[in-house]
Amino acid sequence: MEVSRRTFIKTVGTSALGMAFPAIFRKSARTYVPSSDDLFDEEKYFFCGVCDNICGMIARYKDGRIREIVGNPADELGSMGSICVKGESSINTLYDPNRLKHPMKRTNPKKGVNEDPGWVKISWEEAFQTIGKKFREAIDKHGPQTVLCIMRPKTKEKAFFQAIGTPNQVCHVDTCYITYDVAWKVSWGAGKSWTMDLENAKYILAFGWDQPAKSKMYQLKGFMAAKDKGAKVVVFDPRFSVTASKADEWISIKPGTDLAVALAMIYVIIEEDLYDKEYVHEMTVGFDNLAKHVRSKGYTPEWAEKISGVKASKIREVARDFATTKPSILAIHKRDAGGPNYANSFPLAQAMFILNALVGAIERPGGHYMSRQPKVTPADQFRKNMAVPYPEPPTKVRVDGHDKYPIAVKIAKGFSKGNFSHLADGIMNPPYPVTVGIAHSYNVLSFPNPKTIIEALTRLELFVAVDILPSEICQIADIVLPDLFFLEENALEAREYHSLWEQVLIRDGKPLYDNKGFGEIVNELLKSMGLGDYVIDWKAKRQKTLEELGTTWEEIIKNKGVWQNKSGLLPDGHPKPKKEFETPSKKLELDSSLLAQNGYESLPTWHEPYTEPDDRYPYYFLTNHLPWFRMNKGVNDSALMELQPENLAYIHPETAKKLGVGNDDYIIIESQNGMSIKVKVSVTDGIRPDCVMTEHGYGHWSKEMEVAYGRGTCDGDVMLERKIKESLKIKAYDPTQSSCLLDFKVNLKKA
Repeated sequence: MEVSRRTFIKTVGTSALGMAFPAIFRKSARTYVPSSDDLFDEEKYFFCGVCDNICGMIARYKDGRIREIVGNPADELGSMGSICVKGESSINTLYDPNRLKHPMKRTNPKKGVNEDPGWVKISWEEAFQTIGKKFREAIDKHGPQTVLCIMRPKTKEKAFFQAIGTPNQVCHVDTCYITYDVAWKVSWGAGKSWTMDLENAKYILAFGWDQPAKSKMYQLKGFMAAKDKGAKVVVFDPRFSVTASKADEWISIKPGTDLAVALAMIYVIIEEDLYDKEYVHEMTVGFDNLAKHVRSKGYTPEWAEKISGVKASKIREVARDFATTKPSILAIHKRDAGGPNYANSFPLAQAMFILNALVGAIERPGGHYMSRQPKVTPADQFRKNMAVPYPEPPTKVRVDGHDKYPIAVKIAKGFSKGNFSHLADGIMNPPYPVTVGIAHSYNVLSFPNPKTIIEALTRLELFVAVDILPSEICQIADIVLPDLFFLEENALEAREYHSLWEQVLIRDGKPLYDNKGFGEIVNELLKSMGLGDYVIDWKAKRQKTLEELGTTWEEIIKNKGVWQNKSGLLPDGHPKPKKEFETPSKKLELDSSLLAQNGYESLPTWHEPYTEPDDRYPYYFLTNHLPWFRMNKGVNDSALMELQPENLAYIHPETAKKLGVGNDDYIIIESQNGMSIKVKVSVTDGIRPDCVMTEHGYGHWSKEMEVAYGRGTCDGDVMLERKIKESLKIKAYDPTQSSCLLDFKVNLKKA
């Protein structure tokens, strides 16, 4: 089904569009306004830590307490003078009465959803000694691979697991963007695109991309600026998203079939000679193989129509407009159609890269750019004893099975970026003993089917959680360590999102309680384990970085909290385009040599999703992230929670009639995994009749999080955690071990 935005609104009216037009959708939440001296007595600069966009912000204090947060106008790439609702409301998290304020030790040996941990306060010294002793004993008995690290492969986290020598670092990107990361790496030599010049695009194409609705300021402002200039926007999505509501055309596509449409678009652009010939000749390799591939496979619009339900004439129209309207961009980010949602999401991510390349939308104005970041000495060069190298892990076999995906591991330079969805299976059926673990800033509700990861983690002999709030993962921990909130940190960081030029921002805070930053926690844990040679001098690292930038902390403050270098820009304000890439051919690879060399399909090829609805489970399940929540952050903020106190089940009027329900009734969503959730109904024409959608961020059962507790239900309860052996069946066309997060079916019934 395809329909113009105007026609759709005219047909259904505005009452059915509560899902599509949340009040938070505006160009900015809080815009910078000069402060009044009688309201505030101090201002400090920060970069936001709610999401990775690191928007520059100004915190305004009165009597030593932050009273207001506004966007920093000096941050020309992130906040651009505005701050989203998540950043603005972060004051509430900073002063949340439920904050973790000191280390705690469990006294109740029983663990589970309804078990009281029986916390007792302990000193940092006792916490470090207890953890260090237990981890050391486990390593001596089983080897370093016995240590599980649930944390991102960022600088401070790397300092920890590299020193131990464990291969078992696991994070969430298999449920988020690993398909993009690998597809773009094998195609242009870097991970996924984090920088899009949306503002200068005249045609924006989206397959499920809805970032303007997620309070990512650069994507929201860039998108709206493009719209203001007259850019055309076309959105393929099973639901009428916020971005679709601002589009010129919304095309309601069958879930899991975006790949067919993308392949058909490639076919049309090649067959009708619409691709950018000069760009393709100069910048890419593999075009002839690609052309032969789509022709021989018969990826015509007529073929795609039978799979996706999108008319062949519409596919041709969109392909022609996309190829001939300059500049055009196919926007991407996370968890959209090219994210790890379906068994065929990886070839879709590759096809989306190819579509961008065919129209010259890579390293060109109005398109995708590689992030421009300053080159500084890495943190591992500031170890206490540089004569002692980091140990090699004694085995490459990983508990989550990710070692069976060599390209994904190689791309991460030896450190995994996944795998949440296979971790429970790996712990409960381990290749070797996994006996101790530590998690940093993650929660069990971020896992598919959380009950299985809860069961798995409770089997560990010692489990440690480092967090800000007493979330569910803390409730099953043996020791909890209170981390610093970003408004308490004193730090600097280089921008990666939307880094059209080099930019570094600072945080100028200090701790409120007896909590410590993760860098200090890492150092103390390493010392307690007898690994003091690997302790990093974080102060020396920061000072060296400032010297390499040619500035000082004081100068950055004088420059309103931002350091930047625009020397690499052209007169039109765009970066000098890259002409060589870190691929074997040094060009953009439409036919990936790395995939071919490692035994994978080198060109995007159609494959069916894992599952199709049937008589028992007749509906597709969709999920959404609200703009005021991010990875379960903000859920204990009463101001944010009141925006929507529980998640909703969005269903089409036909579905509602069939079930005999209306708005504010409840339905049961039953999954093929045997689990079910009870969710309040919201009836809307803005979703396909064969789909149901609900939101992430609800279903919290930690009673210590007083605002979040008992609100709504957890969407992850009906999702399938994947078995390692099962995922290997699609390895030939998914070299990422993605979660295939939405590749399952559900049944609906009246509660």
